[in-house]
Amino acid sequence: MEQTPQQQVPPSEIALLANILALTTRNMTAITTLLAKVTANMASSTDSNLQAASVGLLDQVTGLGHDLELQWDLIQSLDRYCPLLARTPPARTSLVTEINISQLPLSH
Repeated sequence: MEQTPQQQVPPSEIALLANILALTTRNMTAITTLLAKVTANMASSTDSNLQAASVGLLDQVTGLGHDLELQWDLIQSLDRYCPLLARTPPARTSLVTEINISQLPLSH
């Protein structure tokens, strides 16, 4: 049986895939950020049903955010195929900010 030489993917096709992956991940990041904001608003609502619905969601959204961070790191490894991505890396923003309050100010 005759063996054929292994075909390589042309750089132009890798660049196209890298751009599609970057755009998809950017959209997923935007959706996850929006979901985190909605979940935080639900948690701070005076409506007990909304508060109950938000339980556990923030942890899941935070997990998605961590997965997206890893995905962005992997996409950055393709920057040689996508010069635009190399010049304008994705913004890293925290989806969730945790604040611990140990003492409340006294009101006068």
